[in-house]
Amino acid sequence: MKKKFDLKDPKYRIPILLIIIGIGMIATWYYYVYAPNLEKINQLEQKVKAKQDTLRTIQALKPQLNMLREELQLAENKLDSLKSIFPDHKEIPRLIREITSVARATGITTTKFNPMPDVEKEYYVENHYNIAVSGGYHQLAEFFAFLANFTLIINLSSMHITTNPEYDPVPVTMGAVENGGETIVSQFEMTTFSSKK
Repeated sequence: MKKKFDLKDPKYRIPILLIIIGIGMIATWYYYVYAPNLEKINQLEQKVKAKQDTLRTIQALKPQLNMLREELQLAENKLDSLKSIFPDHKEIPRLIREITSVARATGITTTKFNPMPDVEKEYYVENHYNIAVSGGYHQLAEFFAFLANFTLIINLSSMHITTNPEYDPVPVTMGAVENGGETIVSQFEMTTFSSKK
């Protein structure tokens, strides 16, 4: 005996409706919950992979980090020493202090220190000063030797050395002339250099 399959029969209709509703709920869950989350998971996995690649690169370069830090420190030290030779800007107060200190140490008297207009070149600026000093012959030579050993690069030009018209030698015992005193006067142009910004 054959049984008829009738959808109007409540015996079949309710289970079939439950199956259709279940399939609909599963399809809805798949398209609105599972598929978007699966895409997010794939994106997160790609990000993790990229970050792992970056981490591997960092770990491979990590041994070089200390070497790079040492190189950076050496480069900064070299830059600082170059800045003392070739400063970023004109440093008149520092220059006056250094020249005054050298003049005192050598027994020279600075009678004039006039900053003159700067001359701009393509990559640097020449800072010119008109200077006059007076003192003894050997003290003047010592003064110039100290200038030659400044940390700044210094050029001296237009130098004139003459006897000091105000010098009056004082005779001492046995007819000798005193060696000290300001016997000569020197006037010159001093040039320092600074970087062009």
